[in-house]
Amino acid sequence: MLETYKKQHAKAIIQYIVVDFNGQILESDAILFGNSKEENIVDVSPFFETVIHLLESQDKEYFFNCIHLNLNNKSITADIALKTFNKEKYPLITITDLTSHYKHYQTTAQVRNESVINSEILELKNSYLREKEEFKNTFIANFSHELRDPITGIITFSDILKNTQLDDQQKNYLQILKSSSSFLKKMIDDILDISKIEVGKLQLVLKPFDIRELLKDINASYAIRAKEKGLEYFTSIDEKLPLIVGGDAMRLRQVLTNLLDNAIKFTEKGSVTFNVSLNQVRAQKASVHFEIIDTGIGIAPEKLESIFENFTQVNNPLSFKGSGLGLAIVKYLVELTRSKISVESEVDKGSTFSTNINFRVDSNQKLPTKEEVKIKTIKSDKKYNILLVEDSEITQLSVLKILARKGQFFLDIVSNADEVIPRIENSEFDLVLMDIKLQDQWGDEVAKKIRQLPEREHKRVPIIALTAKVFSEDLKKYKKAGINDVVKKPFDETTLINTISKYLK
Repeated sequence: MLETYKKQHAKAIIQYIVVDFNGQILESDAILFGNSKEENIVDVSPFFETVIHLLESQDKEYFFNCIHLNLNNKSITADIALKTFNKEKYPLITITDLTSHYKHYQTTAQVRNESVINSEILELKNSYLREKEEFKNTFIANFSHELRDPITGIITFSDILKNTQLDDQQKNYLQILKSSSSFLKKMIDDILDISKIEVGKLQLVLKPFDIRELLKDINASYAIRAKEKGLEYFTSIDEKLPLIVGGDAMRLRQVLTNLLDNAIKFTEKGSVTFNVSLNQVRAQKASVHFEIIDTGIGIAPEKLESIFENFTQVNNPLSFKGSGLGLAIVKYLVELTRSKISVESEVDKGSTFSTNINFRVDSNQKLPTKEEVKIKTIKSDKKYNILLVEDSEITQLSVLKILARKGQFFLDIVSNADEVIPRIENSEFDLVLMDIKLQDQWGDEVAKKIRQLPEREHKRVPIIALTAKVFSEDLKKYKKAGINDVVKKPFDETTLINTISKYLK
């Protein structure tokens, strides 16, 4: 049976041809092309013109791979072998039809090449995206830094103006100035938070805090804001809420204030309601439900998903100012707690945003005592020498005015990083205020040089960084450089003085 199958289905793909030394076909088995006895091999295919001169060689073997032949009006791809003997035996040519093999090989090679090309395209895209991300982060960092210096100036001189003799009209102007600077600062913080979110650098910092005190503080602020807009403000805080919970108080405040900001912004008449209730306490975790309800303009059903996207405003941006980042940040922060934000809304009737967040509940959790959080005040009559390393004239003037108001400081200012070491070597300073992003050098590099000076007092002089770069890796880098503390730009008088006071005796 096997022999029968072989005869029925086997396909011979090798033709043997004996030729003389001039290429004349002497004998052939006619497997691939007809019996061309007495025909010259060159007449079979032009390819054989390239091997005619090899026929007179003795005892040699030649191999030619992937040769395209047109035999009997049929194109094949073949491997060709030429075997020569001594002068007494004629050469043997074998033609092996490997058309199917080479077609499969070509297909495989093409797929492989396409895969390689696609891989290279993907790598180029990834490289482009990395460069784009790096450019964006650098731009945001520089953008933030350049804006924070003038905002510091606005905040500082607004505080100074507040303590001068102002008439009612001037007080109104000052209030508008402070409101505008606060709004601008919030937008910058939102942009920085989105930048942190996109690179996975925004994390929760879990510490014990008084949740009722935080909610009370938020309610006091937004009750006033609602009243100023002519809205009613309702609130309900569950009395069963634990007093002390473990969580990130700053990020919780950010979530709630973003939602309340939107509720008041998009409500022209009616009310805003803020409800907080305890779901349950289980396994040392308290599940707390937060709900913000407004009677504002509402959101169309088809736009409910897009409101949580970056830089998205589903309502007329000409009518409602904002960066379009608040809800994107809310969604990310809520998801960091392994929860989700829900929204129900009806156009022209209002919206309800709600979420459930888990907090740690432990009887061993304690708030810092008043002594631990108390900020030192400078009671000494001594005047302290402060060196300010800062290239922004606005920030220079802001620090100068803040310290001058206290009357306890002598301030020396340098704008160029190269001037710092000579100035420190020739003078005694009680503290250094160091801008991180100087024109000619990074401030943490300057701090390293100060710590490398041989004199002991230089190694120990307190250095406080003034910067907008406060990612966790930045703070680690500052600490490694010998920087004692950081004041985030834009800063106000209280923040700066309190931080300085911690390091002066």
